[in-house]
Amino acid sequence: MLPNLPFGAALTLALLLSACGKQEAVGDVPSSEELAQQADAASQAIRDEAEAAEGEGTTTIDLATLDSYANALRGYTIMVPGGWTVDKAASDDNGRVYTDAESGAKLAVSWVENREDAAWSKSVQAVEDGSDAMEGAPVGKNEYRASGILTNGQKSSQRLLRKPDGTMVQAEISYAADQAKATDPLASTILESLTLQ
Repeated sequence: MLPNLPFGAALTLALLLSACGKQEAVGDVPSSEELAQQADAASQAIRDEAEAAEGEGTTTIDLATLDSYANALRGYTIMVPGGWTVDKAASDDNGRVYTDAESGAKLAVSWVENREDAAWSKSVQAVEDGSDAMEGAPVGKNEYRASGILTNGQKSSQRLLRKPDGTMVQAEISYAADQAKATDPLASTILESLTLQ
């Protein structure tokens, strides 16, 4: 006569007994050498894909070719390509406008008084109410970025930074949209270099 077992123990015992004698086919399992070859092939494919991605459209910006523009009066700095010239008529104590004679690209950077956040709101509203091609988004409380292709065929990238005193610095770089693949990395480097002092 079998002893009385609780239901859980009886179920466990039944499962163990039913598993006895079952065998799995091992003929289809790859050898360790085959597994190693498959792993090597997968690893090489990943490396090849990464190298291809690095080679496509990536441009490394040589920071040594950039000059620094520092506006001590307004408290900000930004990097500018060395060959770009200052548009003296469009520049003042608040900022500068630079142009590249070869490509027609233009960089405008300026301090704005921003009374009661009116200039900040106006700049953000201009992006959000303007062309559908321009898209912008806040990056934290005191930064706003936007980019897109304008109706004149120029690509525009903008960065706004609000200073602790409420004033703001606005940088915008524009260039021909058909040059975007080559110029986007430079534009990104320039805007990233905008720093408040």
